[in-house]
Amino acid sequence: MRAKLLLGALWFVSAATAVAADFTPSEYLDERTGATITVTREALVFAFERSTLAANARDYVTLTAVEVDRSGQLQVYLIGYFWSTIDRRDGHALADLAQRPIELSADGRIIRLVRAAEFPKDLLDGKRLLAPQSSHVESAAFVVSREILRYLAASKHLSLAFALDSQDADSQGDAALDAERDVYQPWGNGQRALAAFVAQSAGFHQP
Repeated sequence: MRAKLLLGALWFVSAATAVAADFTPSEYLDERTGATITVTREALVFAFERSTLAANARDYVTLTAVEVDRSGQLQVYLIGYFWSTIDRRDGHALADLAQRPIELSADGRIIRLVRAAEFPKDLLDGKRLLAPQSSHVESAAFVVSREILRYLAASKHLSLAFALDSQDADSQGDAALDAERDVYQPWGNGQRALAAFVAQSAGFHQP
């Protein structure tokens, strides 16, 4: 009996370790620029149901957390991918969304993300950056702080909407997003992976 209990405990520890390892960030060297890229194991994914158009139809926003080490100069980004299960052949709707600021509602705080003027040249490897496998995807880069990522990883309630203006500011208080806008809800285990990224990526161990 003791042997069975010991084996069971060992199996549980092994399984828990394996699950935790699934969220360990990955790292690679961008051969074109020489930058070291640390990437979350799973992206934050937000979905908006479009069931009135087709069964299981959804629009998605995928946010991949990355840290770029450019010869010791560290910068953290969220790479946004905008895509849909709806066939939009001209892609204009997604392109328009990719140009607009994003507002993340996180536990009573609105965090506004404004796209960078230029997409980083060392962040073009979509496959390694968890770009969705879709026929048409628009992308944008958002410069963020480590504190923002830590806050998002720990938040109990997250949602996403596209801002109505370009004001670059966060706000405190009522987190309810404008009812006239489409509100995207979380999808998958992105927060668990983001927590592992916060804990283990190189930048978070700097003094």
